[in-house]
Amino acid sequence: MTVLEGNLVSGAGRAAEFLQLDWVRSQLMELVGIDPFPGTLNLALEDDTSLASWRQWRSMPGQALEPKEAGFCRARCYPVQVAGRIPAAVLLPAVADYPEDRVELVAALPIRRHLALGEAARLRVELCSPLAVRAVLFDLDGTLVDSVSAYIEVARGAAAPFGLKVTGEQVRTALATGGSFWKGIVPEGRTDVDAIAKGLSAHAAREWPRVLREHARLFDGLAQTLDALKTLGIMLGIVSGARPEVLELLRPDGILDRFDAVILGSDVSKAKPDPEGILKCLHQLGVAPTEALYVGDAPIDIQASRAAGVRVASVLTGAGDSAMLSAYGPDRLISSHVRLPAMVASPAAIDH
Repeated sequence: MTVLEGNLVSGAGRAAEFLQLDWVRSQLMELVGIDPFPGTLNLALEDDTSLASWRQWRSMPGQALEPKEAGFCRARCYPVQVAGRIPAAVLLPAVADYPEDRVELVAALPIRRHLALGEAARLRVELCSPLAVRAVLFDLDGTLVDSVSAYIEVARGAAAPFGLKVTGEQVRTALATGGSFWKGIVPEGRTDVDAIAKGLSAHAAREWPRVLREHARLFDGLAQTLDALKTLGIMLGIVSGARPEVLELLRPDGILDRFDAVILGSDVSKAKPDPEGILKCLHQLGVAPTEALYVGDAPIDIQASRAAGVRVASVLTGAGDSAMLSAYGPDRLISSHVRLPAMVASPAAIDH
């Protein structure tokens, strides 16, 4: 574990504009899962232990941030956790006179405000090293399957016969929180709210298999990611509240066959954020919670993982955005499943 501790200091004030450049935002999101809040947080290192760790840290390659405009330098970024719970990244510009005792942090959240930090507050930053696990469990929608557009389509189709409208934002919020798609779309004062809600649900249930086939797809590169994890000796599982129809998308090319256990909504009595599904899957695999990682796209995935005692990686391919997910404190924040093989280690590391 590489840990740095330093005190907050003022920066030069030029980072906010830089971090809003399209090429900077897109590279930070792809490399470290951070859609940056404008501005950086600067730390000054004083103690010998942190200074020595930072020198060692700087010698590592990190992730390269390549300039797309003249007048900007290259930089390296390193995924970290701040105060043990906020995903962030250290940004190290490739300039000759960069202070050796200075650490510059970027995050999707305003860290100072989020942690209520005062002037010169002391802060702990931990470098994200590969996680040794025996099993990786996956959510389906928004994680393995690109299905958010399908949910929006089926919700809008169900609402139209009733003269109602559902926004994409309402659907994303429902997926992220485990709430109802229909909450708030029926005008207040209607006496038939329950009947309409039942009608909406019935229509959506009838149309879902067709909409799923027409509007959902697997994310690119999934077979390669799963094979890379299997090569490391890691068992694979699915834990999702999805209906069984979605598994049909995983049957081509033997994707479904790569999983050692599958738990869907019909297999549990309580949905996420309750940990029942995760714990049931781990029991089938014979893996302890402390030796597993759950991968999902929503805050309820983080909450369920915490309740189950497993570590959690949040992906940016579904309902939750970088800031929303960061606020719930995942262990890792990554752009997509493609980043997984590089952030886990073989189960053999657990035994040594």
